[in-house]
Amino acid sequence: MIAKNRYIYWILSAVIAALSVFSIFQYTNAKALETNVENNYNRAFHELVNYVDDIDTLLQKSMLVSSASQLSTISSELFRQTTAAKACLGQLPISEVQLENTEKFLSQIGDFTYMLSQNVINNKTISDEEYNTLSELSTYASNLNNSLIAMQQDIYDGKISFGTVSRNANKYLDNAVSAAGSDILSDFESVEKEFQEYPSLIYDGPFSEHIQNIKPVMLENQADVTSDEALKKAKEFLGSRGQNLAFTGETQNTAINTYSYSASYDDRDIYISMTKQGGFPLYFLDTRNVESESISFEDAVSAARNFLYERGYSSLKESYYDKSGCVATINFAYEQGDVICYSDLIKVKVALDNGEIVGLEANGYIMNHQHRDLGERTLTLTEAQERVNPHLSVDSTAVALIPKDNKKEVLCYEFKGNHNGRNFLIYINAQTGAEEQILMLIESEEGILTV
Repeated sequence: MIAKNRYIYWILSAVIAALSVFSIFQYTNAKALETNVENNYNRAFHELVNYVDDIDTLLQKSMLVSSASQLSTISSELFRQTTAAKACLGQLPISEVQLENTEKFLSQIGDFTYMLSQNVINNKTISDEEYNTLSELSTYASNLNNSLIAMQQDIYDGKISFGTVSRNANKYLDNAVSAAGSDILSDFESVEKEFQEYPSLIYDGPFSEHIQNIKPVMLENQADVTSDEALKKAKEFLGSRGQNLAFTGETQNTAINTYSYSASYDDRDIYISMTKQGGFPLYFLDTRNVESESISFEDAVSAARNFLYERGYSSLKESYYDKSGCVATINFAYEQGDVICYSDLIKVKVALDNGEIVGLEANGYIMNHQHRDLGERTLTLTEAQERVNPHLSVDSTAVALIPKDNKKEVLCYEFKGNHNGRNFLIYINAQTGAEEQILMLIESEEGILTV
């Protein structure tokens, strides 16, 4: 009996020893992983500090620049640095803190200085108001830089650590930890508070407030429809394919709020989204498998145009297209008189086996469609063509309203031509004669696209 007990004792001792070794191994691995994660967080944060320090310096330099080339160089570098800074922010374990104003500030810096550089290139001077905005941006950047440097020093001194953030997230959210600089989340909350009074910039850039908050022009003054009313319109739009549609959800607080519906039959799914204002189709997709090509591209264009015309979309001109498998996606732009309005864009998917319409996307059309006052053309077609580089062999011309990055529209003469075996589009402002845009056409069996 004693021998048996001794045998059990040795087995238990061996098991306990093995478990101890395993626990130590697991603990060591966990600590190594934790250290590695902490090091990655610290690396991202220290890179963030360096980027913001460079941004601060570049903004101060921009206030003394007088040449277009220097301002262009600085704006390009600011765009690169602010993009990198936002990427570093995204790598930090601080999702509990909303940094919308801080990120907006970083986005607008590069874009605002780019706008200034373009103005200087076009022989415009920096106004007093724009200079004051630069000065204000510089002040905010300096304050952000100082805050991050102070946090960096606290990390060096061991006062704060990214390693405690995820473990203590709930504790921070419950305010159980003092906000007096004792944790990183509190410090980032303090940084964000510094930008609560950050002004909205109104300028010509993609991060400008007035562009981000643009409203869909086509839906102005349109009454809201109910889900049932939108469903009825969706069934009318789709015909026989829409008879089994059922409500699946809705979107809210977006540029275009919608109701969504779907149906299934004959091994295919149908999806469609209708705008809450007016009840217009925003998006439609038929998932039918298309495995062959039997019709020409011209027949596909005709099928798409007829589909749109039957549903009340008139005065549309096909432009560019691409092909994926046996489905062609054709872009149609609105024509006002002899002017192609490229902003008012509808994309139609056509099955190349029988010409059936299997998709539609009308976001550009709904956001921009309206009857416009196009203004006078100061230049004649001949005068505009004289502004085109003589190395382009012009094949065709048109008049077009093109969208710019700042969402403004410019009336232009469009010149399509060839240079060194490639086709290009050049747009000359019909009022100022400025060269507004140059696009290269990528033409292949899969379609015609612009870059």
